[in-house]
Amino acid sequence: MNTLVLFDSLDLSKAKNDDFYTTTEIIAERSDNSYKVVSDLVRKYRFELEKIAPLNSFFKKLNVNNVGRSRKIYKLNEQQTLFFITLLGNTPAVVQFKFDLAAAFVAMRNELQARKIARAVEKPKGITLHQAISEWNHYSRHGNTWHTIIRSLLATTVTGLTKKQIQARDTDWRKEKTLLDLLDSVEMERYKMLESIAIAMIEAGSDYEPLKVAIKATMTTKKVHTDQSKDF
Repeated sequence: MNTLVLFDSLDLSKAKNDDFYTTTEIIAERSDNSYKVVSDLVRKYRFELEKIAPLNSFFKKLNVNNVGRSRKIYKLNEQQTLFFITLLGNTPAVVQFKFDLAAAFVAMRNELQARKIARAVEKPKGITLHQAISEWNHYSRHGNTWHTIIRSLLATTVTGLTKKQIQARDTDWRKEKTLLDLLDSVEMERYKMLESIAIAMIEAGSDYEPLKVAIKATMTTKKVHTDQSKDF
């Protein structure tokens, strides 16, 4: 099923419940209405919608190659959506969409809360990792750069993405942000597991290459075990 509720960034410093939204494109698709019907309704009730919150929009190319004509897509937050859905009647498709959309907004709020909790729980361990790296017998080889190297290794391993791909999750990436702010709750749990392994190996005096192999192997083993368990 396509995502019903969106958020423009995974950066926890930005995340607020009011920033979650659905779009007129999603509404049209899931309510069995044409895009013109939905967008016309938005324009007709624009005044009422803007009483709730500013009505944001963006343009999307209709061609997959991003050339040619564009379509104006409106973003509706949860309160705007609750009002707008009532204008579409109660066809079976609309009723099902109301149910699915409500569940999607709840799931997004729960994910936000889980990510905030996971980030808070990780902070003391992050301090321990920072100290372990600073006292590492291999520290002098790269100095403070080790902190970035180790944390990037953990983040790229749990996501399966490159550092640049993780940063691309946020439309306003700045250097003062951390990769951890762009991990979802499941990835944060994996990160904390690998962080414990990294701390133990660093404190034991392991060099970087064996540490890297162990980190990568741990996630590979976990993935294989998870995939096999689905067969039973």
